[in-house]
Amino acid sequence: MQNKFTVSLVLMLFLLAFSVRSQSNKDLEEQATFLFNNKEFSKAYVLFDKLFAKNPKNLDFKFKLGYCCLFYPEKKLRAIEIFEDLKRGNQDHDKVVDYYLGKAYHINYRFDEAVRSFEAFIAGKGTKINEDDKPLIADANLALKNCKNGKELLDKKVEADISNISGAVNTEESEYVPIITADESMLIFTYVGKKSMGGKENDDLKPDEEEGYFHEDVYMSLKTSDSTWGEPIGIKSINTKGNDGAIAISPDGQFLFTFNSTDKDKGDIYMCTLNGTEWSSPVHLNKNINTDAWEGSCSLSADGHYLYFASERPGGIGGRDIWISEKINGDWAPATNLGPSINTIYDEDAPFIHPDGITMFFSSKGHTSIGDYDIMFSVRRDNDWTEPKNMGIPLNTTEADRYYVINARGDKGFFSSDRGSAGGKGKQDIYMVTPGILGDRPIVAMLKGTIYGDDKPIESKIEVFKMSTSTLIGPYYSNSSTGKYLLALSPGSVYKIKVTANGYDPVEEEFDVEGLAKFLEVKKDIYLYSGKTPTDVVSNPTKTTTTTSETVATNNPNNPNNPNNPNNPNNPNNPNNPNNPNNPNNPDNPVTNEPCDPGGPLPDFTALKGKSLNDPAIYKKLLAIGGNYCAGKMIFKVQIAAYRHPENYKYNHLIQYGKPEVVDYPDGITRFTQLEFKTIKDAEVQRQKAIAKGQTDAWIVGFIDGKRYTLEELIMVDFFGKSVN
Repeated sequence: MQNKFTVSLVLMLFLLAFSVRSQSNKDLEEQATFLFNNKEFSKAYVLFDKLFAKNPKNLDFKFKLGYCCLFYPEKKLRAIEIFEDLKRGNQDHDKVVDYYLGKAYHINYRFDEAVRSFEAFIAGKGTKINEDDKPLIADANLALKNCKNGKELLDKKVEADISNISGAVNTEESEYVPIITADESMLIFTYVGKKSMGGKENDDLKPDEEEGYFHEDVYMSLKTSDSTWGEPIGIKSINTKGNDGAIAISPDGQFLFTFNSTDKDKGDIYMCTLNGTEWSSPVHLNKNINTDAWEGSCSLSADGHYLYFASERPGGIGGRDIWISEKINGDWAPATNLGPSINTIYDEDAPFIHPDGITMFFSSKGHTSIGDYDIMFSVRRDNDWTEPKNMGIPLNTTEADRYYVINARGDKGFFSSDRGSAGGKGKQDIYMVTPGILGDRPIVAMLKGTIYGDDKPIESKIEVFKMSTSTLIGPYYSNSSTGKYLLALSPGSVYKIKVTANGYDPVEEEFDVEGLAKFLEVKKDIYLYSGKTPTDVVSNPTKTTTTTSETVATNNPNNPNNPNNPNNPNNPNNPNNPNNPNNPNNPDNPVTNEPCDPGGPLPDFTALKGKSLNDPAIYKKLLAIGGNYCAGKMIFKVQIAAYRHPENYKYNHLIQYGKPEVVDYPDGITRFTQLEFKTIKDAEVQRQKAIAKGQTDAWIVGFIDGKRYTLEELIMVDFFGKSVN
């Protein structure tokens, strides 16, 4: 985290003007000065407080104590007390004290008083400004703008809930730069503290307990089943004895971007790939991204085609700007500055592009900042970016606020801060804010699930095509260990999703989000098969085939454990086997329908009319009210798929329940159904089996004399009363 200003030559002149050096407490002073020069201000504060208490006339100690307060959130109010006292006792001093008093007022949100102090400082310097004063004059002028913005934002303070994520992640040490996957299942962050690899080291990375310091490491935490963050684990393939920081992750969690700097370069961006559960070693991005200048924060678009990053390279608008590079032929092309809509003459940093592809968050010292970096957001409309909006107070403070990310749903944001409020546990902590964005939430469809090959999780390639333009998005990849995948799709299009893996038949499906009006999350498992018949497929993904002597013995036809032995109760052809489809006790036996005896009164469907059965509570009520109702001419079927291009649908994973009935309907959609039942409850049992096999979008439809009705349609006509008997 950068400080707002540094101890300049002007500060040194100020110190000389008031220097009354004490020769006592030399060791304590040396230790305090060391901490001060290394910007460990909270620790330096404790020592200078002791020194000043013993030497109340030492203005050097007093000034440094006040300076530490400016960067110590719990003591920032005392900065006003100290600098006001310095000003009262030294009426004829150099006006530089007004500058630091202005800083003290500013960080405490006393904007009117800050303005008066900054104006007094500028006026006191007159028209003949020497080179040493110019940086402070420029900063004072910027601070005047910050104060104006701050007064306006205080008048329209944002309603937001900010909380320390606490738990296993935050400690008394430093945790910062949170990055999350689109579904908020993985959190990666940078840590500095006792657990840092190598312990305390000096600049030469040699152990040094006295004057050494801890270096940055990258840690990862996964969300647990109870929605808390699990114990963080250091990423061994990334962490070294030097500084290693994480700066971004792809929305699907398969690519991680890191930052590193050496004596030879100011800072570059690297990328790691997730191979199963292990991250690869960082790979240096090409020269279109990394230059001799600093590059140190970035964000990858959901389609993987664009990298947004911050750089101090020549040719920008300010000192640090946000740039964009497009991936062409598998590598990053020359970068383009995002222009004056985003970049100002001041610094911009820490871009985060939302999975919707059009909403970007970033931090800026310009625009409407109230002090140092503030978090802004902008939306791309008609190929240009809207005027950035400040995320407001209390998210933004008069200090540096950066590294803001939000989940795909848009209801939660994450950032790091050393603010003393909101339950801080250490130097820097990671915080969560709700809501994650001002105004309307981003609209995006998130498709997630597991890719199976012959019923085992596999790594696969996922290509997404925008149907209207045949534009390729991706490719994406399912995790090689878990088979899990995650896609984020922008609304307004119909997409074709093609899944391929070596040795397996490809699968293609269409996904329509053309009219999507709000965030949508769809969980869908996809099954690939190697061309084997279903009986050849091992359905238990945890079972492995071995060639031990026990296996050979089992193949003996006289062995009672041989599945082909007709006397083996597990033989599917054994009539007593409960899994035999001809066994009437087999729950999968499709011959389950007895003649219907409707009997009893017609259920009252009034409470369900006009309600969506997508609501689990409404669907549960339907099963309770009409689940057992039947009529002579009415049957229910489990619909497993509906496609405009039926050749894209493969039903191998459900073939054990019988070959689906495939019917082309006048609306151009081909529908696949399986089995017939006399009641909804009986059909629901089969629907749950299909869901368990990965057909999560299976649902129930009714038929009367061959005419198809949705359950909602049947509810509206009271299931046609008893007229169908």
